[in-house]
Amino acid sequence: MRRWIHVLLPVCFIAVVIAVAPAALAESPTPPISAGIFIPPAAMPDATQLTYARVITGSVPVFAAPTDSEPARTIEQGYVWVTLENYPVTLHKNELWYAINPNEWVQASYLQVYQPSSFMGLALSEPKTFAWVVFDTYTAPAPGQQPDSNSILLKRYMTLTFDGIEAVDGRDWYKVGPDHWVEQGMLAVIWPKPRPEGVAPQDKWIEVDLYEQTLAAYEGDRMVYATLISSGLPWWQTEQGLFKIWAKIARNKMSGRDGYPDYYFLEDVPWSMYFNRNFALHGAYWHDKFGIQHSHGCVNMSMADSRWLFDWSTPVNQTGWKLASEEEPGTWVWVHDKLSDSPAATGSIALRSTAASTSFKIGLR
Repeated sequence: MRRWIHVLLPVCFIAVVIAVAPAALAESPTPPISAGIFIPPAAMPDATQLTYARVITGSVPVFAAPTDSEPARTIEQGYVWVTLENYPVTLHKNELWYAINPNEWVQASYLQVYQPSSFMGLALSEPKTFAWVVFDTYTAPAPGQQPDSNSILLKRYMTLTFDGIEAVDGRDWYKVGPDHWVEQGMLAVIWPKPRPEGVAPQDKWIEVDLYEQTLAAYEGDRMVYATLISSGLPWWQTEQGLFKIWAKIARNKMSGRDGYPDYYFLEDVPWSMYFNRNFALHGAYWHDKFGIQHSHGCVNMSMADSRWLFDWSTPVNQTGWKLASEEEPGTWVWVHDKLSDSPAATGSIALRSTAASTSFKIGLR
């Protein structure tokens, strides 16, 4: 159920190189993960407790102090985000200034403070089939029909269950109530899956469904968490396959495309879990497009979701970053598109009709 939106500077990019001395690879001992379902706290804290701001103009001068006459450096034109963490704010010549780093000041007029998405997925005690509403939509009285006076407005990020599917003109319609149907492009459906081949019954594993733009976390055959994601846009598609998390970093910078119109620089990207070379599952504070393709190839999640997955997955990380090892291997990550491409057994796949598995092409939501 591939969805994407065209943006001038699409986001979720990763061009990160980790270079550390061998002695730095050691980490203090960590307690073992307790068996059973991971239960997040009732109120998940903000992932980083930071304030985020986008640089809204190009060639922004950065000064060592607001009183300086010459800039210390210049922020290049591009998609640039900075963080404001316990840094001072001051007035100078009736202009408000923010400190974006120690000894780095920028006029407030160059920045736009942004509040990250509050979306969060669901912790589950058993596998369930349900859907999130991805776009505001009205129900239809029957498959293939237009809304009428009895239609109900379904708002983005609502969760729904359904008890019927019918295909009309190559598109699936879901029955969410008596005489209430929703077309597949408006929803992102969680379909419980069997373990991929090679994943043991006691293993943790993460499923990334590029077709539905969803993620599910499993402990063996039990789904324990599900949420929406944003994967790579068509020209930066997220690679499919079965991987393992090889590194986890609580906060790191991401940048790339120097010298090109889509240059980007993101400070303090939260809760990164690298699973395929330099591609990661990570939090995205810069957009609220979950359930829609919106990245440069990484798997974007909300701040709360990325924190949940970071704490639940292995290797356990209590010092800010950690590499997987033979003693503590990383959690499996299975990335797939159409269900027919599944490396797993197909026992639970019959729910999806042929129409649904072939209907979404580039350019459709």
